[in-house]
Amino acid sequence: MKKLKYLNICYDLQENNEKFYNYLSSYTSNLFKYDNDDELIELINTKEIHLVVTKYNFEILRKIRSLNNQIQIVAFLDELNHTHLLESLEIEYIKFIKSLNCANEIIDTLIHCIENIDSKKSNIIKLGNDFIYDSYNKTLFKNEQIVPLTNKENSFLYFLLRNYTKDINYDEINKEIWKNKMSPDALRSLVKEIRKKTYKDLIKNVSDIGYRVDL
Repeated sequence: MKKLKYLNICYDLQENNEKFYNYLSSYTSNLFKYDNDDELIELINTKEIHLVVTKYNFEILRKIRSLNNQIQIVAFLDELNHTHLLESLEIEYIKFIKSLNCANEIIDTLIHCIENIDSKKSNIIKLGNDFIYDSYNKTLFKNEQIVPLTNKENSFLYFLLRNYTKDINYDEINKEIWKNKMSPDALRSLVKEIRKKTYKDLIKNVSDIGYRVDL
């Protein structure tokens, strides 16, 4: 998390989560606190802000996006629903979390945000046949409808998409998805089910190596 110290981060003081605030403070000195929406907009207009941590408010976040199309957003809410996920396609670069107390999820989110800032790569991935994948919220869409995936299907697709520039070998898949308990039949069945829910050419078999995703 060394790269976090170079980011300018806005944090919503209204949430009063001292544990999370202290966590962020331990990694960066560039933490800008704000108490209301006007203060947040002023910070964005006057500072080079990389990341905003805030309670979810679609209209405010849409305004932020109109001012800056690259700011990463971590938005927390009590309950995540279909509408929020659809709105995320418009806002882009937004990761939903339900609690600021889940350290592992927060760390994973911040790492992913940093990776995308460095690469200038969107979390909204346009696949073929009108499918779209939101890699921050691990959600697959088609025609503004969520395509249901099992946890393992989602984990496998996410893993391939995050490594879309290379072939993923069987050992990597076994370790990442099955925790070293994979069987060939289980892998073939998983790929078959994802292709059935999406389209055949999304996942390519690489002979004697493994799989890759075809973007």
